[in-house]
Amino acid sequence: MQLLGWLIRLAFFALVLWFALKNTTPVPLRLTETVGWDGVPLILIILGCMVVGVLAGAAALAPKVFRLRRQVAALSNQASRAKVAEAAAERYNDQLANAARNAGAVGQLDADTQFPR
Repeated sequence: MQLLGWLIRLAFFALVLWFALKNTTPVPLRLTETVGWDGVPLILIILGCMVVGVLAGAAALAPKVFRLRRQVAALSNQASRAKVAEAAAERYNDQLANAARNAGAVGQLDADTQFPR
């Protein structure tokens, strides 16, 4: 699966590079009415727009990624606490069964008949 992802990235990079190399014509770049440059290669404008788009996409996804990471950490902590509680309950059930056996109240208890869950 990772190989497929890298192949897609490589194909996208090759496509953008090919497109940029075919568009090396100098063009005027105007940011405002007074600020601008003449003769900027179109390749720089294309690659600059791609970089700005990638950065904007990453900035838009960052809050969701951080929120999901916090949720994963919280769920992981909750799962570990549940495992500890389950182990403690199992030890308590075993202690109760042993105490009942020692007192002579019951015979052998099977694991599935100790306590319903």
